Amino acid sequence: MLVACAKRVTKVVACTAAMEGAPDVVKAKEAAARLDVELVSTRLTEGAVWKELEEMRLPFEPTAMDASLWSLYSVVARTASERGATVLLLGQLADELFGGYAKYRTALADGGEAKAEEAMRADIDGYAARGRIRDVGACSRWLQPRFPFEAKEVVDLGLAFPLSFKISGTATKLVLRRAAVLLGVPDELTETPKKAAQYSSGIQKVVLGTSLFNRRKSKANHDSIAAAEGEAGRFQATSREVQLLRPG
Repeated sequence: MLVACAKRVTKVVACTAAMEGAPDVVKAKEAAARLDVELVSTRLTEGAVWKELEEMRLPFEPTAMDASLWSLYSVVARTASERGATVLLLGQLADELFGGYAKYRTALADGGEAKAEEAMRADIDGYAARGRIRDVGACSRWLQPRFPFEAKEVVDLGLAFPLSFKISGTATKLVLRRAAVLLGVPDELTETPKKAAQYSSGIQKVVLGTSLFNRRKSKANHDSIAAAEGEAGRFQATSREVQLLRPG
């Protein structure tokens, strides 16, 4: 959906990174071909992941998911920067706002709409304190990350939609999928089930197998805190058009 929107105003180059044989290798090629955009694909290696983990700076103890996504976004951002890009669009908060995670379906089935909406709201509020710091820190060393789903208008709209516009049975992000169809995104892409990037890229399996991650996962020193907060603060100060508004 982001590609379809961005193509209307600028040239778009899609970027992906994945381990050899991971599902994203094939899926990214297919998606780029269907959307008629150039694809830059980076093949991840254990050595490359190790290097990213050495450079990871976070003000909290990283989980395997944090380490995986940091490494993945850092590689993609660096590759895009080397190709001359100055801005990278990412789709963070789409799942939290529009019911993309399986746990929301479970909450709906077990506790009704109120339980599902509570879980989604908690994740929206929690993203600023953890996920956003991780994602900005990983990307902003190389270029400026932008998160269109953080825009005030999008957050307000997402919160205003009833849950029935987001989840029905096993289907999720209903209104986003419909919007993508209206933008011309092929059905085979809009109907693709969600796969978490750390799994579909194959990177989390590598991260879990590295002794470096297992040694450092309990370390969050003051230098790391200062570095991560410095990067996040620099981004916040230079980008006003993308804002994460924590609903009150």
